[in-house]
Amino acid sequence: MPRRAMLTREKILEAAVEEVREKGWDALNARRLAKRLNCSTSPLFACFSGMEELRAAVKGRATEMYSAYIDEGMKEERKFKGIGRAYIRFAYAEPQLFRLLFMSRDGGRPALPGGDPNSARVAEAASAASGLSGEKAKKLYLEMWIFVHGIAAMGATGTQTFSGKEISEMLTDAYRGICEGLKKS
Repeated sequence: MPRRAMLTREKILEAAVEEVREKGWDALNARRLAKRLNCSTSPLFACFSGMEELRAAVKGRATEMYSAYIDEGMKEERKFKGIGRAYIRFAYAEPQLFRLLFMSRDGGRPALPGGDPNSARVAEAASAASGLSGEKAKKLYLEMWIFVHGIAAMGATGTQTFSGKEISEMLTDAYRGICEGLKKS
């Protein structure tokens, strides 16, 4: 009789991330995950000390996935705009993970200066794009990110979707307006 395959920490984590992607953060529990993996809950707790450790690993993996989107945005000619577009693409492509990272009490943190693991890179891109520095660059980042988060949240919740062209135009318009106001003040 062939030996039964052992579940690894990575396989459990992948299944947990898929569970969240499909059903949301609140659906992640040991019984459901064990059913998905076609096993008892014992292997889960042989690889993870408990659900808190597993949940932390899921948040970590979701953050890695999000950061990969930001990395792609950083490759665009206009980095600051590329980062904003990448944030929105992540929300549209991974609505449950976006909700977990940026819209939930459990894992949510604002994608604002200091709240996002990529905030230093975003702040640098904002300053480079606008020629603003110090408090004005920080204000540009804050105000643009409120705007970007609004579009992303609408996409993640399905309340409104926009085409890539519409998003690009809106980001340009908001950026120009905010920069103009900051340069006058």
